Amino acid sequence: MAGTSYVRVILINFLVIIIVAAVLFGGYVYYTNSTNYVSTDDAQVTGTMVPITVQFAGRLNSWYGTVNTTLNQGDVLGVQSNASVLANNEGLGAAVAHSTTLQNDLTNAETISSPISGSIVQNNASVGQMVEPGQVLAQVVDMNDLDVTANVPESQIRNVSVGQTVDVYIAAIPGTDFKGTVQSIADYTQAALSAVPNLTSASGTYTKVEQRIPVVISLNGGYTGKTLIPGMSANVVIHTNNS
Repeated sequence: MAGTSYVRVILINFLVIIIVAAVLFGGYVYYTNSTNYVSTDDAQVTGTMVPITVQFAGRLNSWYGTVNTTLNQGDVLGVQSNASVLANNEGLGAAVAHSTTLQNDLTNAETISSPISGSIVQNNASVGQMVEPGQVLAQVVDMNDLDVTANVPESQIRNVSVGQTVDVYIAAIPGTDFKGTVQSIADYTQAALSAVPNLTSASGTYTKVEQRIPVVISLNGGYTGKTLIPGMSANVVIHTNNS
């Protein structure tokens, strides 16, 4: 019995040592991660959306824009009807009739072309449609100039600065670690741009929740050969000790 009790005491002490060691190790890992890294899974692939619009109101005589079409800068997407442009813009016909320069400008304006090289990710137009200035006919994105936007909690943003190295993991491309760099930190929170304020219906006071600040991470073109699409989900780990 004495021997059994002795073994039991040793086992208990051994278990206590293991538990204490695990707690200490966990605390060390947490401290190391919290001081050297900022991570979030609230991130996605983004790119600069360039809208395609027209200068004058009129009807589309032709339209070649379709989603996923690859364009070079200056490629023609469509042409407006000359007659419809003159009919829908009062006074333009009289001005054009007395100016060769305006005639040439009008001809050039009727041709709708892409201002950048890229791919059409959204198409809102079709042949015969009436269009007007400010109306977005299509959106074009340069797929060779994508980045990642991560929404970092406000409690951790103080540890983030431009130039820090970032590990980026894309959900759609498992097993691949992209390297990025913090390019910019927004001067606003996501909630500041939200159309719905954080108000409780009962009191009308603001509901206190941790805000998130957009951080743009440049991939430095390091995704050649990989299919990245704007909107893909991402996880990021920012190395805060290398700024």
